[in-house]
Amino acid sequence: MFKKRSGLLALALLAAAWLPMTSQAQSSQDEIASEVDAVLNNVVALAEVFPADQYDWAPTEVVFSFRRHLVHVAQASYGFAGFVGIETPEDVDVQGALDNLTEKEDVVAFLKGAQAFAVSSIRGLSDEQMESMVDLYFTDEARTARAALLIYLRHNSEHLGQLISYARMQDIVPPWSE
Repeated sequence: MFKKRSGLLALALLAAAWLPMTSQAQSSQDEIASEVDAVLNNVVALAEVFPADQYDWAPTEVVFSFRRHLVHVAQASYGFAGFVGIETPEDVDVQGALDNLTEKEDVVAFLKGAQAFAVSSIRGLSDEQMESMVDLYFTDEARTARAALLIYLRHNSEHLGQLISYARMQDIVPPWSE
């Protein structure tokens, strides 16, 4: 009887040790991609409710307009993917986007395309790629790809906060907080 209970106890302990590992099996790629997706969903939601005739509005002359924030966030989605070794699709004009995307529907489409690209790209990275060292143009020290993606997430979150402020200044309630 003691051996049977010991065996069951050992099996239970093994299962208890294994369960946290399986919950960790959700990769950091999936976790980061989910957070990026959530932030970009909110950016897209604001982009969709903000009036088209106000897209070039900015609270002062020295800050980005609403449209420029949106295009910048989308451009960053392609840029950070490049830092971790993922090439931008050839048919996407990242550099010319700010000059060429002036209509609301085009900006929203560009933003949605960048979101889909970023989220799927992050999810497609291997563990080895996540641990690889990458050089970021704005810092002298190399970082892991994981760290670069966390910086990208922080970047998007900062711009989301700015876009929320812009919307509130225009008496627009973010759709997720109505």
